[in-house]
Amino acid sequence: MDWQRANSVLRKRKIHHDQVKHINCVRIHTTESKKHFLKKAEICFKLFKQKHDFLTEAWTDDRKQRFDILDLTDDIDIEIETGKSKRKKYKPDKEIKI
Repeated sequence: MDWQRANSVLRKRKIHHDQVKHINCVRIHTTESKKHFLKKAEICFKLFKQKHDFLTEAWTDDRKQRFDILDLTDDIDIEIETGKSKRKKYKPDKEIKI
């Protein structure tokens, strides 16, 4: 793991400090569907095989933004859209519709 790169992304994205213990863990949110979770797990598996570090369900310090997946290696946030959720207040770097 490239801690310097990961810390840079975490600071830039203002990720809450308690999220660091969940790097490379696929976490589930209570409101997500099975379909959503399985897609997230699939993407994370691919990132892991490519030796990328990632966070799932990562909150910002102010708790106003949550990322489905945050690729700490390439600094890309990935939003998985099932069509059932409300529109996010931000534009993700990459959006995947399922």
